Amino acid sequence: MDLPAMQPQRLMHLSDLHFGAHDPQVCAAVQRLAHALQIRVVVVSGDLTQRATRTQFAQAHDFIQGLGVPERVVLAGNHDLPLFAWWLRWGRAYDRFAAQFGAQLEPQRQVGPFCVVGVNTTRPWRHERGSLSARQVDRVAADLLAAPNDAWCIVASHHPLVGRCAQDRSHRPLGADAAVARWREAGADMLLSGHVHQPGLSQPLPGLWSMQAGTAVSHRLRWGQPNSLVVLQVQSVVPAVGLEHVGPAPLQRHAQRWDFDAKTGDFVCVEARPLG
Repeated sequence: MDLPAMQPQRLMHLSDLHFGAHDPQVCAAVQRLAHALQIRVVVVSGDLTQRATRTQFAQAHDFIQGLGVPERVVLAGNHDLPLFAWWLRWGRAYDRFAAQFGAQLEPQRQVGPFCVVGVNTTRPWRHERGSLSARQVDRVAADLLAAPNDAWCIVASHHPLVGRCAQDRSHRPLGADAAVARWREAGADMLLSGHVHQPGLSQPLPGLWSMQAGTAVSHRLRWGQPNSLVVLQVQSVVPAVGLEHVGPAPLQRHAQRWDFDAKTGDFVCVEARPLG
C-alpha cells in the first residue's frame, strides 16, 4: 500500500540572470512559479548582471525580492565583477554586489531539510575561470560536517565543479577535483552551479549529485536550450491509517528541471528524478 505524502518543501535554484540582457516576460514567469510552489529558499548561483552596473544589480535585487521567498543564498558570478570599470577590481570588485546583497560572499542557510553552503569561485584577477583556495575547501567541509544528520547538504557555486563534457570541464575552477572529493567525504549530497548556460543532472561520485541550471531569465541562450531553472523537493511520507510505522517518517528527494515554454508563457516541469 502506498504511503500518503506530506506537504513538500522546495528549494529553487536560479543562475545566470544577466540583468541588462533579461526578458521581462520570463522574469514574471519565474516569480509566478516561485509563489505557486511556495518555495522556502532560493539559491542564485551568480551572474546576476550582464556588466555589473549599479542599475543591473538593483534590477536583480528587485526581481529576487519579487519571488516572495523568505530565505536566499545569492552568489556572485564572473559577470558580477566590473569589466569596463576595471579599476574597481583592485580592492572594490564586489562593492556593487554587496550594496544589494550584503558583504557575505559565501552565505550559508539551514532552512527546513536544506543545508546550503555557498562558495565563491570567482576571482577579481580572472575574467572567466575561477579557483578554490585550501581555506575555502576546509571551511566548506567544516560546514558540511556540522550539518544535521538528516539534512540535504548542498554546495552552491557559480562555476561547475564537475564536468559532464569537455565544455563543462574547461570552465571548472582550479582545485575542483580535490574539493569535490573532500566535500563528498564531509557529507555533501548535491552540487548546484551555473555559468555554462546548459542544464543537466549527473552523478560524479556515489551518493553525490551535481545539477547545473541554465540561464533563468536572460536572452543569452546557448546550445539550443531554453530558459530553465532547478527545483529540489523533499517530501516525507507517513503510514496510511491502519499501517504501523516505527521511527521518523522516510524522506523522498526529487530533482526537477523546469523549462520556459514560450507558447504558454510559463515554466513547465520537463524532468523529475528521484534521488537516492
